[in-house]
Amino acid sequence: MVPKRNKRALQALLSLAGLLILGVHSAAAEHARLQVAVAEPDIEAIVRAVGGDQVDTFSLFKGCILRKDLAVEPSVRERLLKADAVVWTGFFNESAAIHESIKPLDQKGRESRPQWIDVSRDVQRVNVPISTCFGYVEPSFMHGDPFFWLNPRNGIVIARNVAEGLGNMRPERREYFLANAQAFDAALRKDIERWRAELRPLSGLRVFTAQCGWNNFSQIGGPTFASCKQSPGVLPAPDELVRQVKALNVSVVIVDPNTPPEYGRAFREGLKAKVIEVPSSIESLTGAKSYSALFDNFIQSLQEAAKS
Repeated sequence: MVPKRNKRALQALLSLAGLLILGVHSAAAEHARLQVAVAEPDIEAIVRAVGGDQVDTFSLFKGCILRKDLAVEPSVRERLLKADAVVWTGFFNESAAIHESIKPLDQKGRESRPQWIDVSRDVQRVNVPISTCFGYVEPSFMHGDPFFWLNPRNGIVIARNVAEGLGNMRPERREYFLANAQAFDAALRKDIERWRAELRPLSGLRVFTAQCGWNNFSQIGGPTFASCKQSPGVLPAPDELVRQVKALNVSVVIVDPNTPPEYGRAFREGLKAKVIEVPSSIESLTGAKSYSALFDNFIQSLQEAAKS
């Protein structure tokens, strides 16, 4: 039998040990990385730069977000259910697909929901009128082109929105996030000035791109990006599109790795323009990790096409 004095001492030691364990768990939870789901890989690169060692990130979608069957990638659905935050572009297709994937939360219950961070606040958009003669505008495009991150100036705004969103979630690290966003801002501004200089010799180039969104890039200068007057994300049949592009008098046609191959064949067979494949996301750019890498590759591809 344990003497009462020893028993009380043992209970005190066990209580102290329990408090220490709880303290360790509490500190670990406080300093655990935020699990952040991000709609697109290019915006994910910005989240990584701003979040630093406070975040673990993963992207939710691959390919074009305009497709009607857009769905969260199966490989990250379980991670989405446990995410602390969802960073999205304010595009309806994304929110519908994300909510479809987190429906199990409504059935199983959860103490907290992921924090939604909309990075489209205050960005500049290219106006893309998607209307019929009756004046109807598709709700998905009512604010303009959804690929606003292809204007690198918007990368600065996105970084600030991410810093504010993460700072609201983790107030004690707010200054850290804001400092990272400011460093990202300074580096990107230098890149933009360099890109503008590299684009000046290409100002006379007329380009058609099968991938939506590159009109946003034209906001910093360079080529003129021509487009067909039809709903973004909906390509006419290859032969019809070749006929339309002929009338645009372009010298370069850009296809994306996600563009169906029959369009690339039709362009090469039916047009005199130079046809090149250029990724519109670092997702398809081997070895690319940074947001700026997307534009470095794009400008280099345009320079090479202009020389040939």
